[in-house]
Order: sequence, then structure tokens, then C-alpha cells
Amino acid sequence: MSENPTPRGDGAAPRRATPAAVKLFVALGLGFALYQAVMFGVRLWVDHRIARTEGAALVEFSLGDLEGRTWRAGELRGRYLVLHFFRSRCEVCLAEKPTLLELERRLDPARVQLLSVLLDRVQGYDAELSARTLAAMGLNHPVLWADAAFVDAFHGAGWAHVTPVTYVIDEQGRIAHALRGKQSFAALEASLPAGALRPR
Repeated sequence: MSENPTPRGDGAAPRRATPAAVKLFVALGLGFALYQAVMFGVRLWVDHRIARTEGAALVEFSLGDLEGRTWRAGELRGRYLVLHFFRSRCEVCLAEKPTLLELERRLDPARVQLLSVLLDRVQGYDAELSARTLAAMGLNHPVLWADAAFVDAFHGAGWAHVTPVTYVIDEQGRIAHALRGKQSFAALEASLPAGALRPR
């Protein structure tokens, strides 16, 4: 004879307990949804910070590169400037490598200066990690060591982990384009003036 749940005195059907696994699954689902909502808001905020730099004057700076040369904003006026921000532990930065290598091959140095900006010191990464990243990127154009003040003037030192970001500065020293994320060669080409690239 099968066993039936003891009926409740009020005549209602007996309540079945929700299994713990179901509760856990629901809690994880809600947690993941909340995380995604927060990250979406963060992305919108960072995108806003980056986009609002368009039209602003390039901040004055004096930064050293890997070879020990010092680069200053004032010395770069009169040409277009492409500032490419990247860091270690950034898979998207590595994925953008072919675009950067083609850009450095095709830029007319009389019209455009390409500088990459390594954010590792702002992030607190060690020198060995930076060396591995630089070897993996294999960039032939100058790479500057960023400091917190320099990054803060663009999209905030607190968001230094948001990479890659590319700023295109015009001949008058104003930010013409602020591009977040992995860029195609066509997108970078479209952000530069006619004649800035040499034919293939």
C-alpha cells in the first residue's frame, strides 16, 4: 500500500519543501544577473568617460619610453598623434596586435606619430610580466611608461584596467577620436586624415 502525505487539518494540499539545489540554482542565477547588470553599468560609465574626452585638448605630459627617450606633448603638435593604451593580462590587447603592426608599417611618419602607452606600472604589475607582454606584442614603435596622472587625465587611473583604448589627436593637439576596445584597421584608418597612410 502506498503512503500518502498526512492531510492538513485545514483541507489544503500539503506543501512540499523546495529542494536545496533548486534554491541554490535560483540564488546563483539572481547573483549572475545582478553581476551582469552592474558590469553593464560600469561599461556605460567608462564609455562615457572615454567619449567625453573628444574635443578636449591633449594634456601636457612628459613620459619616458622603453629606450629612455622622453616624449613631451608640445613636441608632437603639428602632426596627428595616435595614443594606444594597453597592459599585461589583457587578451583583447594581444588580439589587437596585427592591427597595430599594420598601422605602424603604413603610417606616414611625417603626418602621424604612433605611441603605445603601457599601463603596467599604474596597475602595479611587476617588470617580468611587463617584459613578457612586450615580447608577445612585438611592437616596433615607441612604447611609453604611463604614470597615474597621465592615465587620470584621459579615462581615470582607477580604470587603467580598461584596455585597449586608442585616442587620436589632431594637429592642433585636440582629441579627435576616443576609441574603446579592439579596433579594426579600417576603423583606425577612418579616424585619420587622408594621406596619413602609405599604400600597401
